[in-house]
Amino acid sequence: MQNDLIEDFLKAYEKTYCKSFDDSFEGKILSIKNAFLEPSLRLNGVFLKELEGIIASYKKPINIAIIGQFSSGKSTLLNLILKKECLPTGVVPVTFKPTFLRYAKEYFLRVEYEDGSDEIVDISKLSHFSDQRNELKETKSLHLFAPVELLKNITLIDTPGLNANDIDTLTTYKELSFMHSAIWLSLIDNAGKKSEEEAIKANAKLLERGGICVLNQKDKLNQEELDNVLSYAHLVFDKYFKKLIAISCKEAKTDLKKSNLPLLYEYLEGLDYENIKKDFIREKLDLLCVILLNQYDLFQDTLEQLKLKLDEVLEFFYTKELERKIQILNHHCLDKLKLVGEKIAQEILKSIKEKESCYYKEAKGLFKKNLYEKVTYKAPYLSSDDAFLAMFYHSETMNKEFKKMKNEIALEFNQIKDEFFQLFRTLEEPILLFKAQFSNLQKENELESEEEFASFRSFASASEEFFVKDFKQLLFKSQLELDLFLEKLNLKALANYESATKLALGFFSTKMNASKEFYELDSTEFSLYYPKASEVYQRVLSELNVYEFEDLLLNKPVVLKIYQNYIQTFTKLIEAKKHFIQNLHHEFEAKKSMISSIKSQIAKL
Repeated sequence: MQNDLIEDFLKAYEKTYCKSFDDSFEGKILSIKNAFLEPSLRLNGVFLKELEGIIASYKKPINIAIIGQFSSGKSTLLNLILKKECLPTGVVPVTFKPTFLRYAKEYFLRVEYEDGSDEIVDISKLSHFSDQRNELKETKSLHLFAPVELLKNITLIDTPGLNANDIDTLTTYKELSFMHSAIWLSLIDNAGKKSEEEAIKANAKLLERGGICVLNQKDKLNQEELDNVLSYAHLVFDKYFKKLIAISCKEAKTDLKKSNLPLLYEYLEGLDYENIKKDFIREKLDLLCVILLNQYDLFQDTLEQLKLKLDEVLEFFYTKELERKIQILNHHCLDKLKLVGEKIAQEILKSIKEKESCYYKEAKGLFKKNLYEKVTYKAPYLSSDDAFLAMFYHSETMNKEFKKMKNEIALEFNQIKDEFFQLFRTLEEPILLFKAQFSNLQKENELESEEEFASFRSFASASEEFFVKDFKQLLFKSQLELDLFLEKLNLKALANYESATKLALGFFSTKMNASKEFYELDSTEFSLYYPKASEVYQRVLSELNVYEFEDLLLNKPVVLKIYQNYIQTFTKLIEAKKHFIQNLHHEFEAKKSMISSIKSQIAKL
């Protein structure tokens, strides 16, 4: 059953995306369209509509826009072409929506509204829809159909006059995105003026595929003046247009030939429609590729920045400075423990006194049989209880010193913990910045994939959870290990000084008392025990567990190992995150390869 489902899916996929096309131009662009439909590219509806429009344009007339400032005679010229007074003319700006002039066997008007609806009306109502002073349902565009042979191959677009509605350019009109060429209509009085050239530059995007410049109202000039104006206009306009013609719409009503209007007709009818459409389709399809490539470049560049940040974190890690600080900490801890031992040993030695003691022994001599004599001597004496009270209860000096040492060591441990945290912050800060910058990333071009941007936004929003969480847990684990070691140090040494002192005092008191007993049994065989300073010191160190911690601090440095494990695990995590980023980068690279392959197909059209 499962195999059948997989087989059905593969067949459906092959049927939809693995079509074959002939080697004609139309077949090639259909093949390119099919390549764009690869699901992994996740193209949005606007892109697909644009793509469909580009492909469909091959079987449609070419679009030529009439562009110029208001009152330049655009509507008058188009009425001459239409052979009927269809478009309204006037001294005030009236055209506020692009009007498309198309071929049909009779005159009629189709009105397209912003809500997607449309209606067919009589051509006489055109002025009602094109006059911006009327309050109308939101109109998207007007389509005027007329039985004019020229319109079989060309769709003319009557655009809003420049500067008519506080809009300096026409680039905001989406309807003009499928313009193949343009007629720039200007009054001959403005020919070559700086203001006119500035207006052309402002609309350069619409004119970048070339076109023709038509200078209207040549009837205002005599032949000599006209020749001078044309000579100058050529110097200014030839870099923007393929051809320049001077006409007179006024003369066209009485003398068509004298008006030069036939020259405009001849130019339009002589255009290579086939190649114009092919060039247009190549350009538009290539632009779609550029938009998608730029989109994936943005994602890849962003990922590369993130990867570089992780590399910087690793570089920050690879330093011996913290290791040196930990080694200093280890020696400081050991030195302070030994200092504690030294102070306790000194106080114990101060507490060892001598006192008069005596014992009786059998007297020697002929006449002293069964008699005993008293032997007096000075013996070492240590009252462990009195010494302890004197050291810790009758004076706060020792307690204060030991507490100060404990606090100093705790402070050094906290500084090391803070160093661990700072290492973590070198990672956390750029990740949080990345999240803030890109969790609301918006596309700049409506043709870019919303799905891709939404996916990238989701990735950026989850970056803290994905990149920071593991490192935060590692930080807590490592800091806890440091805390546990410090606690062990406190319990067995730093906070244990009173207990260690008691044990040492008891040890030496017992040993001195024992020596006294043996001495009194046989003073010739046994001697009194007087503890040496080094012996007391070593005993105190033993009771403070200093030798155990010397091993843990220097020979088998626990804190250094905690740090090294922290760095090793941190590095492994970063490499894993970098690998994940690299995989994302490769995914985008694979999609760019698809687009580049499509681009190569376009280049061969």
